[in-house]
Amino acid sequence: MQKRFLIIDGLNLIRRLYAALEKEIDPVRRIERTQSTSIDALSRLLHQFDPDYAVVVFDSNGQTWRHKVFPEYKLGRIPMDDILLNAMPEFAKLFRFNKVPALRLSGWEADDLIATLAVKAAQNDIKSYIISTDKGFTQLLGDTNILQYDYFARLGYDKEWVYEKYGVTAEMLGDYWALVGDTTNKIPGVKGIGPKTAVKVLAQANTVEAIYQNLESFEPKMKQMLEGGLEQCKLSRSLALLKTNVEIGVKLSQFKYMKQ
Repeated sequence: MQKRFLIIDGLNLIRRLYAALEKEIDPVRRIERTQSTSIDALSRLLHQFDPDYAVVVFDSNGQTWRHKVFPEYKLGRIPMDDILLNAMPEFAKLFRFNKVPALRLSGWEADDLIATLAVKAAQNDIKSYIISTDKGFTQLLGDTNILQYDYFARLGYDKEWVYEKYGVTAEMLGDYWALVGDTTNKIPGVKGIGPKTAVKVLAQANTVEAIYQNLESFEPKMKQMLEGGLEQCKLSRSLALLKTNVEIGVKLSQFKYMKQ
């Protein structure tokens, strides 16, 4: 039987559980209840996926490489409540107490660590299940050994879902987001190009480089929108694409889940 790796986007899970308790007016009690529901979610996920390996991955504090190359990255996002931010180390301890390690690496977003873990596991024929509502992970789903699961909607995502949702393959999502942008992370696209237009453009030239090498083949209006946007598209694509080669410094065996 193929081995399974459960990779949980820690902050993504915790923030949504915390948001669901907005009617709790006592801030300390709200944290306690969020911790309780987080462990309940962990238990459900472990039971559902019955993994051989498991980890909860957290963002590091402060800026990452994306902020350095593009200071506007995620600018304007609603900040996390201080009490929740300060409680993050306690959440990590709770996960560890329940036999699931917590991973965080200075200077890196959880997304890049998760992508690296999933891709390396897939290369060793281990099926990874990424637990997150973040659609950025869908770019990894071209590999059949990587799947995504939305705990809140109880929905799983695979490469077929990606094509139905976006009209392009998972491997083309970086170029797709370079054209349409990513408003969630404040990554700019090409002005005037929306999802439907991006699909048409990529059907004619399937990478940013191919688009700009063949500008003359596009109709005048499209050519006018695209002109002068190569460098911005390349930057946006680099911001949208997840790193899959982060030197994490741990072995897969360290994430082995000791089943009850």
